[in-house]
Amino acid sequence: LAVALGDVGAWCGGTALGRRGPLARPLSPLSPNKTWAGVLGAAVATGALLAVLGAFSPLLWAAVVGGCVLGDLVESMVKRESGVKDAGSWLPGFGGLLDRIDSLLVALLLAMVMS
Repeated sequence: LAVALGDVGAWCGGTALGRRGPLARPLSPLSPNKTWAGVLGAAVATGALLAVLGAFSPLLWAAVVGGCVLGDLVESMVKRESGVKDAGSWLPGFGGLLDRIDSLLVALLLAMVMS
């Protein structure tokens, strides 16, 4: 849940705060549309959900936020190297199935390593 909400929070943060100012800076050349505003949005959303669920710990929060950001960047790198915009058509409008699980795969790995 936290990873899925982190992806939504990143989109909301990037859309609301990522148009101009210091948070509008691109996070990586791999994906210039991903901004620091998106990272902030993911951090706030995941932290809030983990707190509501009573599962907040700094390490788990860092793993989830890191997974959200790194998973998206890795997928962007793979898509860029393959020359495709979306990773599939199974979920139109969402970039494909890989877009739904990219962050989850990295976040699970990070959470296992950090705990």
